[in-house]
Amino acid sequence: MKHLFTRELEPTTKPEDRRFKTLQMTWDRIVAATTNPDLIAVMLFSAIGLLIALNLILRFPDAGLVVEQYNVFPSPE
Repeated sequence: MKHLFTRELEPTTKPEDRRFKTLQMTWDRIVAATTNPDLIAVMLFSAIGLLIALNLILRFPDAGLVVEQYNVFPSPE
């Protein structure tokens, strides 16, 4: 009796390493997130604000004492 279905051999391919594929996907996500223009704008704005705050802190180191002298903060009652 002749077989109705014949099966051909599949070509041999090198199996992909799942850990490498997961690592590559993770790296692609990180690159996509860090190159987002919105994130870059927020990071730039935050860096400018940090630099301005550091400049003011270093320029006026006794500003906290002046505020305390004038009793600007309400006293807890």
